Amino acid sequence: MELAPPRGRREPELLPPTTVVRAGSPRRRPRGLAVPALAAGAALLWLLGLHPVLPTELGSLGLIAALSPATLLAYPVLLAAVVLELLRRPFRPRVLAAMTALGVVMVYGLQPASEQTARITVSWLHTGFAGYIADNGQALQGFDARFSWPGFFSLIAFLTKAAGQPDASGLLQWAPMILAGLAVLGMRALAVTVLGDGRAAWLATWVFLLSEWTEQDYFSPQATTYILMLATLALTARYLVRPGLAVPLPFRGRSPRPPPMPRSLPRERLAVQGLIVLFALALAVSHQLTSLLLFGLLLVLALTRRLWSDWLPWLVLVPALVWFALGAKDFWWGQLHLVIGGLGKVGSSVDEGFTDRFVGDAGRTAILVVRVGLTIAVGTLAAAGWWTRRRRGLRAAPLPLLAIAPLVLVVLQSYGGEVFVRCYLFALPFAAILVASWLDSVLGTRPAPGAVRAGPASVRTGPRLTRARVVTVGVILTLLGVGTVVARGGNDAYTSFSRTDVAAVAEAYRLARPGQTISGISTDALPLGFSRIGVDPQSALAVRCPSYFADPRACVLQEVPDYFLVTPSEDNYGRIYYGLPAGWTTALAGDLVHDGKYRVVFDENGSKLLTRVPGGP
Repeated sequence: MELAPPRGRREPELLPPTTVVRAGSPRRRPRGLAVPALAAGAALLWLLGLHPVLPTELGSLGLIAALSPATLLAYPVLLAAVVLELLRRPFRPRVLAAMTALGVVMVYGLQPASEQTARITVSWLHTGFAGYIADNGQALQGFDARFSWPGFFSLIAFLTKAAGQPDASGLLQWAPMILAGLAVLGMRALAVTVLGDGRAAWLATWVFLLSEWTEQDYFSPQATTYILMLATLALTARYLVRPGLAVPLPFRGRSPRPPPMPRSLPRERLAVQGLIVLFALALAVSHQLTSLLLFGLLLVLALTRRLWSDWLPWLVLVPALVWFALGAKDFWWGQLHLVIGGLGKVGSSVDEGFTDRFVGDAGRTAILVVRVGLTIAVGTLAAAGWWTRRRRGLRAAPLPLLAIAPLVLVVLQSYGGEVFVRCYLFALPFAAILVASWLDSVLGTRPAPGAVRAGPASVRTGPRLTRARVVTVGVILTLLGVGTVVARGGNDAYTSFSRTDVAAVAEAYRLARPGQTISGISTDALPLGFSRIGVDPQSALAVRCPSYFADPRACVLQEVPDYFLVTPSEDNYGRIYYGLPAGWTTALAGDLVHDGKYRVVFDENGSKLLTRVPGGP
């Protein structure tokens, strides 16, 4: 009979019986350099295919239509290298780690490397929030709900002051790649804790990396608190949970046994609980939603009798409630309906989070279909992973419950129309673990060379590896990765900006006197808010004038902002969402100047700043 290797050690790779190693001759290493060479080829293709992309070059399909064939080819080449490395026996963790870092760069660094400046208006606005705290030493009360949770902005204010920088705008462009990379690292730690340091854990890491299409990793409190949440879950699963999340709970007769003592040392458990206290305090003052989700996930562990410290969920919840009641009083005082008004209104959440988003031209609809398709695909593969584990007798409840638990948000609130995006984001780590379980079963096992002849087929632990199985896994990972690249860049025609867009806004800040209004067309299509927070009113006319896109000229003359911004991104926004003709913003600016109401004070590469003419006709 064949003896199993000692626990914790990998079985050494055996040579085929026909292989002869001569003294003094180097040992052959088939494909030893093939996988690194393939990954290096993917990196080279990606770099050679990169080229600058401006909003004027983008249509309703976003960034994907502007990418070169070489850049697109780089993704399946890299994923082929990953799958081939996972088939090695043993695989090389350092090679996989290097390819994972390369994957983070290629997926999350694509837009920073292709576009001139940071994307997404909200990231620029967060820079302004941090700048206000840096300049004034406190948050601006009554200005914005996010100032009621100033932890993230206070940290950025401290860092920019300590570094001697005027603001945090230098952090914006590459923040998504850095924050997403840290989230992938947290996912890796969680996957190893749940699945062990084997092939399945690497597959879970890659499924997470290739499926995070939500773009919640921009410069924001959400992105940083998400990393803290993953760290908390990984530490809890490693030191405070027994049996593991993927292990069935032992039963004594019909009554489940209480959770046994974790294998960690008392001092390790004490240190971990201290870290979780610090994380809970940071979450409580930084983001209102993450604390509640983390509480819910830890409560699932407690209810399924996995969590050794039953009081741990409440340790996370109490600081959040205390801060909400006291520190965030300015947010809910007098407008409590904003907090509890959506309770139980599932239909409203579905309308705002799903139905109402299907607006715009055919290209935008196609991007929305890709996002929905990715969500359904991950959910379906996760269900397949759950069923595979169940058939093997691994009927552990925590994993599927943790993946489903974030859907409770739909009952609580629409969260500004982003409820399903947030549900997917918080469910993804556990869904990725379930997907990886299925992919690992699809790959099956490949005995070491020579081992097939050494023992009967009954010693195999899974189905025999075949080329069809390898291709299936490679195709699934490639579709997830390319789909995520398409989905993440789908809004770039109106959420990405050029340097001249930023320069036009900066010129408005330079010219405007305190109290003068600075306006554009849409809050999604302008880098507003990175300066002069609380000094100049800054807003989008489309918010105050719902009929803006039906008659933009009349709306501008009705609101009469002191400074009016026109950019190519705004032009793309009206064209994609409302079917306006290309160049409609240029025509609008020309009409305002021709009427004598405004004059142009900045005009460069399509970005214009108009100032109101005092006493004009």
